[in-house]
Amino acid sequence: MKKWLPVALLLVSGFASAQQQNPIDQQLDQCMNKESTTLGMSKCYDTASKAWDKEMNVQYTQAMKKLTGDPKDKLRSAQRAWLAYRDSWLDASRSYFLSSQGSMAALSVGAQGVSLVRNQALMLQSINKGSCANPGDC
Repeated sequence: MKKWLPVALLLVSGFASAQQQNPIDQQLDQCMNKESTTLGMSKCYDTASKAWDKEMNVQYTQAMKKLTGDPKDKLRSAQRAWLAYRDSWLDASRSYFLSSQGSMAALSVGAQGVSLVRNQALMLQSINKGSCANPGDC
């Protein structure tokens, strides 16, 4: 019986985390599980990136409506800097992966793009919610 306890706990924790997964990430997982081509998987990443970008913009708009004065100015400046960083990072990443991975580069860059935008959307959400101390908070 004791041998099965760690396995049971892993299954329960895996189920709990799947229940808390964002719908955008759930759709990405479903899409990736269906696709078997590089082109198809790239489209999955593109769709998820666009969905996270939309969520990021919703969170940014909400935060900008809420803030005034210096905090609002600083957030605007930070978001502009982040956009420049994202574009620069993806350009550098694309250059590196194209030289080292060939056709698989699109998947690596796609995954990074989704991750970057998801993280920024969650950071903006933390401003709106006031906390992201726990993964479930955001």
